[in-house]
Amino acid sequence: MNKLTTTDRLSYAVGGGLASNLGFYVTLIFFITYATDIHGVDPMTVGFITLVSRLLDAFIDPIMGAIGDKTRTRFGKYRFWVIFSAPFAGLTTWAVFACPDISAVAKVVYMYAAYIIYSLVSTAANIPYHSLTAYLTDDVKERSNIVLIKQFTGLIAQFIVSAGGVWILQTCSERYDANGRAIIDSAGYHALGVTFGLLIMFGFWLCAWGARNNDTAERLMLENSEEDKLSVIAVFRQVVNAFQSRSLLSLAIMSAASTLVLAMSSGITVQFFTAVLNDPAMVKTAALINVVFGAVVYVIVKLCVTRYGNKHSFVIMCYLTIIPAVILWFTFNKEAVWYVMIMLGLVMCFTQGATLVTWMMVTDCADELYWRTNQNSAGIASSTLTFSNKFGSAIGAFVLGYSLNLIHYVPGASVQSAETISGLIFLMIIVPVTGKVIGLLSMLCYPLSKSRHQQILNEIHTRRFNESRHSDV
Repeated sequence: MNKLTTTDRLSYAVGGGLASNLGFYVTLIFFITYATDIHGVDPMTVGFITLVSRLLDAFIDPIMGAIGDKTRTRFGKYRFWVIFSAPFAGLTTWAVFACPDISAVAKVVYMYAAYIIYSLVSTAANIPYHSLTAYLTDDVKERSNIVLIKQFTGLIAQFIVSAGGVWILQTCSERYDANGRAIIDSAGYHALGVTFGLLIMFGFWLCAWGARNNDTAERLMLENSEEDKLSVIAVFRQVVNAFQSRSLLSLAIMSAASTLVLAMSSGITVQFFTAVLNDPAMVKTAALINVVFGAVVYVIVKLCVTRYGNKHSFVIMCYLTIIPAVILWFTFNKEAVWYVMIMLGLVMCFTQGATLVTWMMVTDCADELYWRTNQNSAGIASSTLTFSNKFGSAIGAFVLGYSLNLIHYVPGASVQSAETISGLIFLMIIVPVTGKVIGLLSMLCYPLSKSRHQQILNEIHTRRFNESRHSDV
């Protein structure tokens, strides 16, 4: 494989990081509010829509990963899927926020169809995009740097969605109250879908351009093998490979738990700032705080990974998430808005730090699978992680819809009950702690320490050297 240039590295990581995370966060943050407040869909029903869509999509992930591993085209292996799914990813993002003015039942049917199609198209772009990280380079340090860039770009994408999304909604909505303030309506969400749909499409194309020198037809010719050809049996065997790694299964469990609680806390961001802190405009300020804190945490992650390895760095991030959350729970005062935002910023940035480490850990798992099977397994490893992420977010969205009903949240109401406000506080602060506790327990079954992973890499390099000598003879 060719050495990555700085331009290629940044194009792949930034383009894909923006496209992937813009789609993830715009649906995660705004879809529930869009469906309930604009179209009057019951929160429980919205929970079912996201549950069904993401569960279906999640079980497609490993299949897509295996297909990516076995794909051979003149556009390369994974790059082919990124290029041709990009416009459809943008189009379906718009469709999610473009429900027409039809009957209540028809709206639910439309949202089911739009969300499912969006999820499937997103899979066709995102799984190959993530798989490219391990395929573009086998240098552990360079992989870590790529993941850092990808995930930091994701942090910027979250800010763009949180702050920019609110601005788009307020600017493009066509209704105003007596004081001249915008009332968020369907026109605002339509503009939201169009804007982020276009950004997602161009982001994925930039990502594919960055991988143009390493995911090529010429490289595939050099790697020519009967086992690498695309077939139903080959795809099935590749899926089975995922179950040969205890490390990958442990990573999937902790990732699912982390994403579940992230979906719940992120899904009520607007409601929390509106009903609890009485200032929805502060969402943009909170997003900026997350970016600033996140930049610092990414430096901390880099130092931890270099010194302690991925496994122990994940444990550190979990503890650093739990500590400020517990402190905030016992000291919470809704009048101290800045204190609350700063503490929530710490919880969120360390949560993202843990997520960042999981994407470094999945490349370790891909190496372990290659060591076991002697086959490229970047796709199946990455897709297993995205499967767990989507499974966790699906359950999280469903549980969130149920929880909003349980605490008697009233969509669109200007004032919520004391019970509802207490429930929103609990969901925002304590729920993230549970995910990190489950993650810590999962680490007990994860065997890939820094020294063990280095041992596997050494054995892989020795094997390749011996195979090269044998082919020369």
